[in-house]
Amino acid sequence: MLVIALKKIRMALIAIGIVVLGILLFQLVTSYQNRLPSKVDRTNAMEVTKPIVTEQAVIAIPDFFTEYRLERDKIRSERFDLLKDMMKTAQNEDAKQKAQDAIMKLVLEKQREYEMENMIKARGFQDALVLVQDNSVNAVIKTASFSREDVLQVADVIRRVTGVKSEDITISAKP
Repeated sequence: MLVIALKKIRMALIAIGIVVLGILLFQLVTSYQNRLPSKVDRTNAMEVTKPIVTEQAVIAIPDFFTEYRLERDKIRSERFDLLKDMMKTAQNEDAKQKAQDAIMKLVLEKQREYEMENMIKARGFQDALVLVQDNSVNAVIKTASFSREDVLQVADVIRRVTGVKSEDITISAKP
């Protein structure tokens, strides 16, 4: 009789456990459904066929002068990195000194080009690009036309900064 009573108690506990589990599962499902968005009543909805634009994006197209400067800086940076690597891996002091001299030359070229470009712009030109090479200088000035006086002004700036002879200076106009 005791065995039968224990079996009944065990069955009752299992039944109670199933009921409790069912209630918990029901509550879990109900709370999950409450988190889902409710259905939207679209009976009074209006279809929008034209996109609404709040701001217009301005796309800046770089001009010749900006593109050239970016490319020039990129190439110069690559040369600078290469020279730094050469300086680090130099086998002797002579090679190391040559790499240091080349780095200094790059830095001085960049400073002189920047100085000349700003001095030319200070003379009233909209923009200017200057490229210093070994014994010559090329300049491109942003202007529709050039007078002889304009060319002489630009050449004078370049000659004073670089010391290059007038015949080794090339000046051109680009609108």
